[in-house]
Amino acid sequence: MNIKPQQEHEAVLFPNILGKILSADGITLNLYIPENLAYFAGHFDEISVVPGVVQIQWAVHYARLNLPLKQAFRHMEAIKFKELLLPNQQLVLVLRYLEQDGKLEFCYRSETCEYSSGRLYFS
Repeated sequence: MNIKPQQEHEAVLFPNILGKILSADGITLNLYIPENLAYFAGHFDEISVVPGVVQIQWAVHYARLNLPLKQAFRHMEAIKFKELLLPNQQLVLVLRYLEQDGKLEFCYRSETCEYSSGRLYFS
């Protein structure tokens, strides 16, 4: 798979989307975390890490773009950050939206591990 690098001096807010697969109740996005992600600045000095709040924001962003999620955020539960998301990682974001419950489930994972997951509620 060809990963297009972005200009190093240009900070970006989102990962590169390498592919996506729609399902009846969600979407799976194949992502690549670029080195020039704006959120790496100052988080942390020793190692660049995608902050947990950014992972949640990406889940909502991609759900609103690809799924029938129009309601306002209500609350979240079972949020777990298990492994660090680092520059140059390739992974998938699985989003499952249960519209009747207003529930969005997200999971960032690769073939070898699960990075984070949780449930977000909307009404």
